[in-house]
Amino acid sequence: MPTPSQQPTLLIITSETSEAERLMAVLREARLAERSLSIPSAEHLDKVIAERGCDLILCCGYDRDVEVDTILTAYKRLKTDIPLILLADPEQWETLAGKARRAGARDLVRRADPEHLRLSLGRELADWKARRAAGALDTRLRQCEQNTLRLTEITGAGVAFVQDGLHIEVDDTYARLFGHTSTDEVLATPLLDLIAPEHHAAIRDLLKASDPATPNSATLLDVTCQRAGASRFQARLLASPSEFEGEPCLRLIFQPIETAAKGETVVERDSPRGAAGLTALIAEIESHIDEQRLVTRPFAIFFIRVAKILDVMRDMGLSIGLELLDEFGESLATLIGERGFLSRVSEDGFGLIVDGIDEVGAQALAAELNAQARLPARAAVQDATVPDCQIGYFLVRDRASAPEDIINAAHRLCIGHRYTSGVTAEHETPVNHDVDDETVIARKIEYALRNEQLKLVYQPIISLMGDNQENYSVLLRLFDEDENLLEAKDFIGTAIRQGLIEELDKWTIRSAIQIIAQQRRAGQNLSLFISLSEDTFKNPNTVLWICDCLREFDVRGNWLTIQLQEEVVIGNLASLSKLVETLHKIKCRVAINHFGATERPEMLLQALALDFVLLRPLLAQGLADDSAKQQRLLQLATLAREFNVKSVVTGVEDARALTVLWTAGVDYVQGNFLQRPSTTLQVQA
Repeated sequence: MPTPSQQPTLLIITSETSEAERLMAVLREARLAERSLSIPSAEHLDKVIAERGCDLILCCGYDRDVEVDTILTAYKRLKTDIPLILLADPEQWETLAGKARRAGARDLVRRADPEHLRLSLGRELADWKARRAAGALDTRLRQCEQNTLRLTEITGAGVAFVQDGLHIEVDDTYARLFGHTSTDEVLATPLLDLIAPEHHAAIRDLLKASDPATPNSATLLDVTCQRAGASRFQARLLASPSEFEGEPCLRLIFQPIETAAKGETVVERDSPRGAAGLTALIAEIESHIDEQRLVTRPFAIFFIRVAKILDVMRDMGLSIGLELLDEFGESLATLIGERGFLSRVSEDGFGLIVDGIDEVGAQALAAELNAQARLPARAAVQDATVPDCQIGYFLVRDRASAPEDIINAAHRLCIGHRYTSGVTAEHETPVNHDVDDETVIARKIEYALRNEQLKLVYQPIISLMGDNQENYSVLLRLFDEDENLLEAKDFIGTAIRQGLIEELDKWTIRSAIQIIAQQRRAGQNLSLFISLSEDTFKNPNTVLWICDCLREFDVRGNWLTIQLQEEVVIGNLASLSKLVETLHKIKCRVAINHFGATERPEMLLQALALDFVLLRPLLAQGLADDSAKQQRLLQLATLAREFNVKSVVTGVEDARALTVLWTAGVDYVQGNFLQRPSTTLQVQA
């Protein structure tokens, strides 16, 4: 991860650029500041500070064009902790001293006293570093708290704070664990009422022995717990002294032992939808993936759906159906043995994780389970020759999506329509690719990355509604050793398969942001659309990389639109919802490319907060003569408007299509008819 800059950004308020440069020269010589920007007045001071990330303010009160009273009033209204140092002529000292103090200025420095300025800046810089360190520690503390809560949720553990044997705070998982519908019910229940009588003595000893003066001491016990419905379960109890709202207490973490056992079907009788089993499966997936979302242990995930169980429940009754499903789970666990991690995740489905298995092995295991995993004989199924379960599996390696997306992928394959004896599969093994050609193209990509042989070209996105911003789609080109130009379609597939796509994406992002900075300084109202590959958006550091590039070139996030391909969005909704939220926090806009290929495109608009949708080029081909395409395009444009999302039609190749697009209410158009991709950022007449 890039190291944050250790130098503050200085905001100098002066109408003379030469004066700002003189002050910076003094501070650079003393190694107090390296980065600065200047403004002539207090107008929009709050926006400048918020958008440009200023850390210190120097106000040249001796500048005749700077209205000191206005500056101090604006600063006081901000109520910020960013320090203000006011520079003044000696004859102004007495007049400004009182005003500066009342406005909250940190210091008042005479104009001709550089030593005082250096000492004052040095003090504020030390304070700035201390505040940054405190802020970083506070952020880490919050992250630790969130990670702890998330970990307990994932593992199915319940957390409670207890004082003198009474609950003073519990989380929702704790309440569900003990069969209560709300935390209020648990708060009114003494701790001993949740523990089996044979373990009361051990709990009493624990409550008496806990010492708040030794917060690092912890006790581990295996106990039998009692639910509200009188059923019992085994749990591992971790107890440690803690505090809650300033009062000493005991923190208890109950981990059900049955949810942690490898190869055991997780079936919570009080949780018919298998919530505990789903969290256990998510935890198992997370154990295979590091912080960078890289798969440390390749695995296959299977979703096993008992397709006939609903018919059994209808014919034989719910209670008998549930008993049969439990028996099926037990026989399935016996059949799998120690080969994998099995968990009940829904009313009729099981998730299975198997390490280090390839496509052939996964296919063989799926076929074995399909043939041998059967409901008990007393289940009155109509056709015993048809498998009792449907199985979908998904191989996971390299960089992974969120666990929820991985489970969803296996589930979709299981309930899909491409069945072969009830088994469906998806894997990422390249097929029908010439190895020699792949190697040659991969070498060309590596050569281009090392020797600056990559080039950006731009295609304008023209507004039909009068947008005054100049929008361009960014496309990548590559020159090989012989100066031959390759288009993206010639090398992107190889880059993905050879693990080079992230490097290409990073080069594109940084280069595009640099272009935005140059063109914005030249007065061009420019905004660029950049595509992001699946491997890149799965990397949790991608947004940090974008932030660093925006900060490096002093570019605003809303000048950048990140495009995601619809076909990869479908399988990564859990991952992308967090990514889109984070991109919006840094003001970047988000678009889906090739929109409209799915049967229910409204699902994507409901799941993700989008700014644009770029429709498939296929829709624009022959549009003027195809009423079915016109109707489909009108539906998609109307749908986008309902969600306050701008629509872009790509692949426009003729003038007659423009009339149809205008009538349909499309916001933007893009295509070779309007202008072919070019190395220049100009819309040609």
